[in-house]
Amino acid sequence: MCHNRLAEGREPACVGACPEGAIQIEIVNIAEWKRNYVASANAPGLPSADDSVSTTRITLPADLPPDIRKVDLNRVRPEHPHWPLVLMTVLTQWSVGAFAAIWLLQVFGQPAGLNIAALVSSAVGGLALGASTMHLGRPLHAYRALKMWKRSWLSREVLLFGLFSKIAFVYAALLWLNLAGSRIAGAMTVLAGLSGVTASACIYLVRPRPAWRSKHTIVEFYLAGALLGPLLAANMGLGAQPWLITAAIVAAALQLLNLVVKFLWLVSSDTFELKASARLLSSQLRSLLLMRGALLVVGGIILPLRVHGAAGLAVALAAAFCGEILGRYLFFVSVVPKNMATSYLGGQQAVA
Repeated sequence: MCHNRLAEGREPACVGACPEGAIQIEIVNIAEWKRNYVASANAPGLPSADDSVSTTRITLPADLPPDIRKVDLNRVRPEHPHWPLVLMTVLTQWSVGAFAAIWLLQVFGQPAGLNIAALVSSAVGGLALGASTMHLGRPLHAYRALKMWKRSWLSREVLLFGLFSKIAFVYAALLWLNLAGSRIAGAMTVLAGLSGVTASACIYLVRPRPAWRSKHTIVEFYLAGALLGPLLAANMGLGAQPWLITAAIVAAALQLLNLVVKFLWLVSSDTFELKASARLLSSQLRSLLLMRGALLVVGGIILPLRVHGAAGLAVALAAAFCGEILGRYLFFVSVVPKNMATSYLGGQQAVA
C-alpha cells in the first residue's frame, strides 16, 4: 500500500489514480479494529468478516433496498474435481483400512494368508503416495511440505502418511518372513494410518468451504477405509472370517446414512453456500449422486450378504471402490466456496 508514501502523509498511488474516488486507505489500529470490525467489515452477500478479520471497511449506499442478495446467487457450477486428490485420499484410506483388518486378524489368531494381504495393502498405499505427487507442480520438491508440520495439517498429512508407508512395509516384511515383532509393527502401522486419515480430513475443515467444514467429512473418510479394508482382506483369501463381511456391511450402511444426513443438512441450511451445494447435488449432479448411493448399496451390502464366492467378493470390492471414488469426486465438485463476487442487484453499487 505504498508504505513510503503513507509514512510521508501522502495517499497511495492507487487512491490518487482511481477516477471514481472509490478507494480510501487508512492506517489501521489493529487492536481497535479487532474489537469493532464486524460493523464496518460485514456487508450483505459477502463472506463474514469473522473468516479473516478483514481490514477492508465497506461503505454501503444509504438507499439500499432491504432484499439485497448476491449477484451470482443462481450461477452455481461444479468445482474442479482434483482427480489426483480423489485417488490419493481414497487409496490411502483403503490401505489404512486393510492394514487395520489384517492386524486385527493377526491379533485374533488368523493362521495364514496375512503376508499376501499385507503386501497388496502396502502396494495400494504406494499407489496413493504416487497419485498425490500428480497434484504438485514440481513433484521433486514434495519434501518441502514437511517444513510446516507444527502448524499445517497438510504437512502433518505428508509426514504421517510417509511414516505409515515405511512402517507398513516393515510390517509386511515381518509377516512375510514370519519374524517376531510383527504385532507391534502392525499396531504402529494402524496408529500412523489412522493419524494420517485424521490429518487428511482436517485439511478440508476450512471456513471458505462450508460444505467440507463438518463432522460428515471426517466420518466419510474413516468409513471409506472401514468399508474397503475388510473387503480387500476378504478378497485375499481371508473371507473365512465372517466378521470381515459384517464389518464391511456395517461400514457401508453407516456411509449411506452419512450421505443421506449430510444431504438433508445441506438442504435445510440457511447458508447460501450449503444450499447451493444441495442445489448442485439435486440438479446437475443428481444422476451421479444416485449412482454413488447405488454402488454403495450393491457393493457394500447386497453382494456381501448374498454372494460368498471369490467372484462375488471381487465384484463387491470393485463396486464399493468405484462408489468411494465417485463419492470423493462429488465431495470436491459439489462444494461451493465463499467468494467476493459483486453483491448487489438492481444497479446498486457499493464503495470500498
